[in-house]
Amino acid sequence: MAGRGRPRESPGPVLASGAMERPGRARRLGLVLSGGGARAFAHIGVLRVLERVGARFDVVAGTSMGAIIGALYAAGRSADEIHEIAKGVSWRDVVDISLQAGLIKGDKLESFLAELLPRSFDDLPVPFAVTTTDIETGEAVLLQEGDLVRAIRASSSFPGAIEPIQYGGRTLADGGIVNNLPVAAATFLGATRTVASDVTPARRSVYRTPDQEGNWWERMVATVKLERRNPMVQMLLRSSDIMQSILADVHASLNPPDLRVRMAMPQYRVESFKDLDDIVAIGEAAAAAAIEERGGWESFVAAAGGADEPALARGGG
Repeated sequence: MAGRGRPRESPGPVLASGAMERPGRARRLGLVLSGGGARAFAHIGVLRVLERVGARFDVVAGTSMGAIIGALYAAGRSADEIHEIAKGVSWRDVVDISLQAGLIKGDKLESFLAELLPRSFDDLPVPFAVTTTDIETGEAVLLQEGDLVRAIRASSSFPGAIEPIQYGGRTLADGGIVNNLPVAAATFLGATRTVASDVTPARRSVYRTPDQEGNWWERMVATVKLERRNPMVQMLLRSSDIMQSILADVHASLNPPDLRVRMAMPQYRVESFKDLDDIVAIGEAAAAAAIEERGGWESFVAAAGGADEPALARGGG
């Protein structure tokens, strides 16, 4: 185990040995939530379905917006409670303009999170990990101890939008840069079976050029206020979507989840926060369909764990 002063690098297969297993628990179920900005609201719908079928998780891992929702869930918030929190947030609550390494400083976001979450990973009732990216070395960095709010702030530092931060001697930014579906992080926490909610943007999508109304400054302000994209931002984000989609599939092939709920949602973008309820509904429908395709939750658990692993059916606790 590494010390608390320096973030842990992304685990490889050798490190994912289940060293953190609880006594008497041979199998553990892990929940993985991808990044995706506003698209990650679909995780709330997925969680609703998982709650309805009685699923409970021993460990949780997430990145970017998935880290925010995952932390709230690991802290004991229900899907409906997370939905209410999301509905009550205005962009003014979390946006503070910056002209440095991003359009947004991130201080407001950090203060907002501090009101909702405990300060330390150790204070969470469910083991939790977030992934970030060291933008100097290009390494994926796993955080699972120490300052919880600061770690989530790092994982949510979307490139070009929110400033990266100094944490544990590293310059950390959005975990989705190198791995938007951190199944390996849940495995490192000891999960032997994983359920992944994946809102990574689709590789294929229709490219639309934004309108050119207003002067440069008006278009930039509209972009920051999440009202529309200017052409430069549109091209940069679409390029990021393509690369992220390819990387997510590569990582999923190397560390495949046992159940992957995928939501393409080409009509929604990372800044589609006003479409909260519609996106949540998509997640709910996708999760229900994915579980039904596996013959129901109990059948999925039995197929994944076998008759000698009843702990998966009961979940954590």
